[in-house]
Amino acid sequence: MAALPLEPGTRGLLDAATLALAPPGAFVVNVGRGSVVDEEAVADALDEGRLGGYAADVFAMEDWAVPGRPAGIPGRLLRHPRTLFTPHLGSAVDDVRREMSLQAARQVRQVLAGQRPEHAVNEVPG
Repeated sequence: MAALPLEPGTRGLLDAATLALAPPGAFVVNVGRGSVVDEEAVADALDEGRLGGYAADVFAMEDWAVPGRPAGIPGRLLRHPRTLFTPHLGSAVDDVRREMSLQAARQVRQVLAGQRPEHAVNEVPG
């Protein structure tokens, strides 16, 4: 499973050379960032029977900050019988969105009270 952030060192990390190291019949699931996976290399590996399947809910075409990003998902990848693509809308449920809003509001209150927010991702200089 690829669930990495998109950084200079992770772009195209899952390329032909990396896929060649996978055991025959391996499945790749990308739920991180589309451009971490070389989609053409995945299509090649599927066509050659080296991968058992590929699933993703993120795609290289979505990475707007990447210069030269593809305009779409490679057609042969879309049409391949051993692929599964879903939209990444897991949070698009009323209860989840409500809880996200409540958590954000709680964290704003924590900051205004001079506290460190519960889910801060950066370190506060000490």
